[in-house]
Amino acid sequence: MRAPSFRVGGGSPVLSTLPRLRRLAYAADVIGRTFREHPALSALYATRDALRSLPRRARNADWRESILAELALLPRGAQGVLPWLLRTRLGTVKTLLDVVLMHATEAPDELAFLMDDERMSWRDLAERTAQVAHVLREEGVRRGDVVALLGQNSPTYLALLFGITRAGATAALINNHLEGAPLAHALKSSGARVLLLERSCQDGVEAEQLVTLTYLGGDLDARLDAAPRHGVTPIPPAEDADFVYIYTSGTTGLPKPCRVSHGKAIMAGAGFGSVMFRFEPGDVLYCVLPLYHSNALLLGLGSAVVTRTPMALRQTFSAHAFWMDAVRYQATAMLYIGELCRYLLATETCPEERQHRIRVAVGNGMRPDVWTPFSERFGIPEIREFYGATEAPGILLNLSGKPGAVGHLPLGGRPLFELAKYDADAGELWRDQDGFCVHAAPEEPGELLVRIGDKPITPLTEFRGYTDEEATRKKQLVNVFREGDQFYRTGDLLRMDGEGFFYFVDRIGDTYRWKGENVSTAEVADVLADAKGVAQVTVVGIRVPGLEGRCGLAAVLPADTLDLAAFAARAEELPTYARPRFVRVLGAMDTTATFKVQKSRLEKEGADPSKVNDDLFVLTPEGYQALTIARWRDVLSGELRL
Repeated sequence: MRAPSFRVGGGSPVLSTLPRLRRLAYAADVIGRTFREHPALSALYATRDALRSLPRRARNADWRESILAELALLPRGAQGVLPWLLRTRLGTVKTLLDVVLMHATEAPDELAFLMDDERMSWRDLAERTAQVAHVLREEGVRRGDVVALLGQNSPTYLALLFGITRAGATAALINNHLEGAPLAHALKSSGARVLLLERSCQDGVEAEQLVTLTYLGGDLDARLDAAPRHGVTPIPPAEDADFVYIYTSGTTGLPKPCRVSHGKAIMAGAGFGSVMFRFEPGDVLYCVLPLYHSNALLLGLGSAVVTRTPMALRQTFSAHAFWMDAVRYQATAMLYIGELCRYLLATETCPEERQHRIRVAVGNGMRPDVWTPFSERFGIPEIREFYGATEAPGILLNLSGKPGAVGHLPLGGRPLFELAKYDADAGELWRDQDGFCVHAAPEEPGELLVRIGDKPITPLTEFRGYTDEEATRKKQLVNVFREGDQFYRTGDLLRMDGEGFFYFVDRIGDTYRWKGENVSTAEVADVLADAKGVAQVTVVGIRVPGLEGRCGLAAVLPADTLDLAAFAARAEELPTYARPRFVRVLGAMDTTATFKVQKSRLEKEGADPSKVNDDLFVLTPEGYQALTIARWRDVLSGELRL
């Protein structure tokens, strides 16, 4: 049975809902008194206070609808989340593998994963994890070790992941688009001694220092088939052990392993499964996002496992096949990133786009100009946008479906979330005369900061950081708004309107988002700096009309004459999404008095050849070629795809 919903309008005025809302407010008050010392529940207090003054606040329909939508999901959220919170706190369920094994006992023949003609039940999954753990133990993997996993989406990939957990180890999920130095660094920084590698991904992988076992056509397959399916007791995770490493914010030149706890995976699945997807028997989740990213792994896989919902997979996204897959898998829910939705809108119409059963799409990066056309064309009534980062100790949710908003919290979510005023020219947070940060005004962009508490109420509000302690410290701020407080820096500019809706504005500084990936400009520049003929190079993310996010522009000061072929060869060492789409050849590099490159002008001027006097080049299938007015028109029309 689905959670009850509160309806406003159509003969049901807001005031008619007040008795029920007051009961919910009373429940919120009781829960709040129990956990009053935890700032994570501040939004609960704010919601309670807002409800008590609802007749006076009934002036704004968006605010009203959002409050009602959030409260309608409170009972469902409590029912779906609190039992798992208690289980993780009491230690009766420590890992997602524990949940898998529960399903294998209670519903062994129910479908867990499917892809093309492959079907994997919960029993199949449990038995395969035993075989994986057996082989890993033969290779000397012990409790607390790290095993690297590199492959495309498949049920086998997930069986290997849970098998690593069963062996008591942490899985380092390697981006299968990495090559060369970035790939070598990702493997080295994981600390792994064993690599599980899909055979189709093995070209270009140099891992002589690792024990490499190839699967789906490799030597691991026969060993798994010969291994025992039963009697391999799961090894409990070590104290403070990590479930996986997900590489985030720096997946270009130097990937950065982000630590994800077992508890966070369980609670992310419980929260999103019950509140965002609202899974029920008969639902099927369709996932085309890569499983080495948090959207697919924590939110998709986590939700599917915790709620025992089948998950349909595809190796990689295909706009042409998307709706045909949705129909044949009878999917009722999907995961998205903004770029994926834009690609789907750009396709020719097909019968399947209105024959599917998808009722809800959950993800992030859905731009306002895409939101409504996407929902209306494909007949998907619910778009559930959120804002979060793999390592962040908090998340924003848009439960009311307001187009463009990434989340809503009464009173702006304080004190868990804060928007701090940011000086874009100086590249720093504003500080007052006492050295404290300044709150951004309503509608003013500010950097989103998330409070780091001494006693996180759930694993979702815990900040574990990275395997690199220095990288972890860089994301932490202390003495921010008052002495002794501590916050996580998101590196993102958001704005908040007067009703508590948050909107994404941009990435800060040396990171931008392109093709659904975070790209570090500094790390890209480090790779390109060694190209022949380059005296100095800086990289920025620029806007291109009609395209999602920002794409890379490399501004180059040549030593003599820039060798474009050598430059392109060097760029090919980067993942495809990190390769600069444009090159601008400069006569001089503008710097500040402290020798910092002034990037703001490069970002503002972009790559329009009618507005830039320097030589411009664009990346084509034949390499970097001169960016003429005609080619710029091809870029804007989409004829030349970036």
